[in-house]
Amino acid sequence: MKYGICYCYWSKNWEGTDYPEHIERARRCGFDVLEIFYSRLLTMSQKEVDEIKAACAANDIEMYVSGGFGTDYYLTSFDESIREKSVENALTLLKAMARIGAKNFSGINYAPWCQFGEAFEKDKAFEQAAKSLKTIGKACGDYDFSWNMEVVNRFEGYLLNTHDEALRLTDMVDDPHINVLLDTFHGMIEEDDLAEAIRKVGKAKLGHYHMGSNNRRPPRPGFLPWQEICTALKDIDYDRCVSFEPLVRTGGSVALEGGNVWRPMLPADADDKLLDDMIIEAREFIQSMFK
Repeated sequence: MKYGICYCYWSKNWEGTDYPEHIERARRCGFDVLEIFYSRLLTMSQKEVDEIKAACAANDIEMYVSGGFGTDYYLTSFDESIREKSVENALTLLKAMARIGAKNFSGINYAPWCQFGEAFEKDKAFEQAAKSLKTIGKACGDYDFSWNMEVVNRFEGYLLNTHDEALRLTDMVDDPHINVLLDTFHGMIEEDDLAEAIRKVGKAKLGHYHMGSNNRRPPRPGFLPWQEICTALKDIDYDRCVSFEPLVRTGGSVALEGGNVWRPMLPADADDKLLDDMIIEAREFIQSMFK
């Protein structure tokens, strides 16, 4: 089992220019993976790419990529010219992610994020998404890459709100590189049983797993069934990555572009040490569930 931490836990913005520093920070906090947003990868200099790869090698850290697509990646578009151009853009992004050695891309990477214009034509949207993802899946095979589709709540997307819908799409695509991302925050809203969702997706298709509390703070004791979740992951012999995705910072792009963080989520005296201590405590809490 690998443990990951999203860069946005430490930053009020989805993206930054200090990834080598946070690669080292992730390792100091006991993590194996640093997860970053995708957009800057398209314009990143070779010097920065080399620095990221050197920091990963020095700290034994893997890079994962995440994010939600806009209309530049309109993989469900009913207009074939737009859909085909969007697939081309996705293939360009895949190459950009591979530059830093990433092998996983997780998020709303199958339809535009927070857009609902085709919500009542889901069957056709499924068909268009599957058509797009078949082409992307073939390209992922060239990079030994897992394209993990995040199951999100109804307020952020309409296509994949439950694990059953995600499995429907993976079955339509039928490619081992197109997989599923389950997330405790979204699943808490939409699933009847978080543990059963894990078991039904199974080891073969569960490409990534996100953890966060009900209000998107780091995992901690509360009403979420953490032990049942971890037992289900053990039951399917899950051996990929469990990433923590706390969204707790106000005043930046995380709050304004999808994270919707409108109130202080951290103690008033939170400094770098406290942030690190909190995420280490969260990691140790979840790790204890697997023992």
